[in-house]
Amino acid sequence: MSKIFELFGYPLETWNAEAKANCAKARCPFMDSDCDGGGNRYLSGIDLDTRKDLRKYFPGKKLVQAGVCSLRPKPGEQPWIVCPRRLLTLRDGKPPYQATTVAKLVETSGLQKNSVFRAWSEVKMKVATENEEEEAKSFDYTFDYVLAGFAKKPLSEVAALIGKPIGKTQKIAEINGYTLAQRDGVMWVEDFPSDPITIVEIMTSSTSGGDKKKRTQIAMAFEDAVKNGQAHNGPGINYRQVWARMVSQLIVKSQVGIAWNGKTIWLLQDVLANYISQSTALNLEKYLSSHPNEVNILAFGYGDKADSKNHQDQIIELTDSKFYSGPISSTKSNGVGFIDIVKIGAPPPKARLWRSLFLKRPSAVLKT
Repeated sequence: MSKIFELFGYPLETWNAEAKANCAKARCPFMDSDCDGGGNRYLSGIDLDTRKDLRKYFPGKKLVQAGVCSLRPKPGEQPWIVCPRRLLTLRDGKPPYQATTVAKLVETSGLQKNSVFRAWSEVKMKVATENEEEEAKSFDYTFDYVLAGFAKKPLSEVAALIGKPIGKTQKIAEINGYTLAQRDGVMWVEDFPSDPITIVEIMTSSTSGGDKKKRTQIAMAFEDAVKNGQAHNGPGINYRQVWARMVSQLIVKSQVGIAWNGKTIWLLQDVLANYISQSTALNLEKYLSSHPNEVNILAFGYGDKADSKNHQDQIIELTDSKFYSGPISSTKSNGVGFIDIVKIGAPPPKARLWRSLFLKRPSAVLKT
């Protein structure tokens, strides 16, 4: 049965006083702030005004998010990360426990060492545009992070770019922390976003809906783990859903990075990378690389740190990594491309279909 592996950043199987104190604050050690449920799990928030049995575990709190970082499907198996904050969070102050992840991201994206770049999170773009044949097209996506450099730009040009009066543009610049300077009667934005551009996409696993009677829904598993430690049941991993989310965006967002003369880096876990290799026509191990290409995947894993003997009394930093990169389409020279990621690995034998049909009652009989 699935179990929560990490709760508010700490491995539950080696829970100690430090972990318990952090739990009482409902803190995410990877963000170095209150847990936000991963930014996409708000429905799992627990209203403590209606839960007297949980109040003593979170003194002074009125609402806590279900701080589940990862799940272990079966004993001895590698945990699956279910919260994107666990894999990467980019904030000022360099939150601890992700130094290796950030360093590898910088290295694989080709950004120069000792350079300065900024990160924007949840960058939404909904744009009407045209292709080369002047056909109307639309682009409606959100980027997890965009990394960019900066350069000086006259405020008047910035105002024209965003379609706002200069006064309004200056206020926007001040609110968003940009540096303004006046030289020879011209107002400049000293650190306007500029090349190089790196799009960062984080793909962590989804959970199954869970069973209310067995208390395997994520919020229920969280409640039971807080009160009873390892004596709880967790939801399963929804492999197909996480794969569907990724494959629907992988090529598109990689193409966008190329169109902007930049690149897109996908951050995911090694167990998901293995699932891709096992279930599609793409064997990622053939794309191990040290240099970025059109499609880039940076995969991290727990390695032997998932063994309780190797993570006593500490938060686990992910240091095991592999970098995969390659072209989108196959070429005559290599015959392979990341487009194979949308192709079937191998069709099941037809006999398996007959077996499945025979074991299930028909839903209808059609007469023509």
